[in-house]
Amino acid sequence: MRTIYCVIFLSLLTAAASRVQTVDGRLKVQIGGTAGCPHVARYITESVAPVFAKYGRFLDFEFVSWGKTRRVEGRLECQFGAADCWANRLHRCALDFLKSNQTATVSYLNCEFTDPRPGFTGSYHCAARAGLRLVDVDNCMATSKGDALELPAEAAAAEPIAAFNSIPYTVINGVTSRAVTQQSSRRLESVICFALADDSSTGVVACKI
Repeated sequence: MRTIYCVIFLSLLTAAASRVQTVDGRLKVQIGGTAGCPHVARYITESVAPVFAKYGRFLDFEFVSWGKTRRVEGRLECQFGAADCWANRLHRCALDFLKSNQTATVSYLNCEFTDPRPGFTGSYHCAARAGLRLVDVDNCMATSKGDALELPAEAAAAEPIAAFNSIPYTVINGVTSRAVTQQSSRRLESVICFALADDSSTGVVACKI
């Protein structure tokens, strides 16, 4: 019976991964989440960061720090309260400064989502560790620069949240797919590896389930 279950799982994974294909040898991977969510924290630290360390040279990575944030009477209402909103704004500011350096971006997120999740506790620790000038980060947090980063994040999260109503979510190559995001949540490395292995130009082989 276990063998049958294994075959079924392999078939489901292969079906999901088969919808993920490289574009010019690369994959665009968008992860959506929010600062206060423990499930997002585990996904970033246990799946996303290790996968990026292994396959980052093939990935165009983006993190959307918005989650299930809503606008209520002109203000933002975040899933995990005011601390969540503050930390999401910090993430958006820091990620905007780091956007030209994917390795630094993933390292920053790994820092932010490692306990005690510094941003969620009101600290600039991870921004400082990433080498950002805290005066610049603080200016972004306190001015319209930070406000301007809200709309792109809100727009990027709208379709996946409407489709999945859960975080974290994973969108690959701009395609919102429930099958892909479900398999990615369980086996991100496998989904990425099989897609890369299907493209002989990447040289990736020997993927694990």
